[in-house]
Amino acid sequence: MTGESQPARRDRRVFNAIFLATLVGILAALVNMVVADRAPSDRPDEPVETGFRADPDRDLPGPDYIPEGAPLKPPPAAPPRAGYKTIDFDTLSAFDYDAEANVVPEDVEALSGTLVELLGVMYYGVEDPDRVEDFYLMPSHLVCCFGTPRANDTVSVKLKKGSHTQYVLNYYLIRGRITVELLRDNAGNALALYRITDAEAEVLE
Repeated sequence: MTGESQPARRDRRVFNAIFLATLVGILAALVNMVVADRAPSDRPDEPVETGFRADPDRDLPGPDYIPEGAPLKPPPAAPPRAGYKTIDFDTLSAFDYDAEANVVPEDVEALSGTLVELLGVMYYGVEDPDRVEDFYLMPSHLVCCFGTPRANDTVSVKLKKGSHTQYVLNYYLIRGRITVELLRDNAGNALALYRITDAEAEVLE
C-alpha cells in the first residue's frame, strides 16, 4: 500500500490547522484596523469655532487684493425709499470699538430701531450660495475676505421670512430695521455690532 503514513498525515493536519488559524487571525486584525479607522471618534465633539478667522491652509494675497470680477466701489446710491434713512459704513465704522467696554457713540446708538438702507458686500462664508437667508454685510471686499474684521465693520442681516438671495461679488442694497447690539460667537468672540432684520437685499449692477 502506497501513501503517507498515519503519523505523517496527522502532522500535516496539525500544520494545516495552525496555518489556517494564523491566516484567520491576520485577516481579523486587518478588518479591525479598517473598522477602527472608519468608526466615529469616542471623544466628545469639540466646539465649532465660528467667526471671521482666515483659513490657515489658504494662501492669502496681499492686503490690497480684490477678488477677480469684484467692483472696486459701490455704484451711486439712489434716493432712499420713503420711510427709510440712508446710512453708510463711514458712520458705522468711524470709531474704535472695544467689545469689552462696549461704548458706542450717541449718534450711532440713536440709529437703533430705525428703518435704514445700507450698501455693502456679502461675507463669503455662507452655507448655500444659491439660497442665502442670513449673512454678514461688510463695507468692501478688502474687509470681507481677509483678516478679522472689526465688529463695527460688520452687520448681521436676516432677510424677510420666506425670502432669499444669492452670493455674488456685487454690492447689495439692504433695507430693514437696524439694531445696535453686539453679537458674539459660541466662544465669546465679538462678531458684529449691528443687525438688520426683516430685510430686503437688492443686488446692484
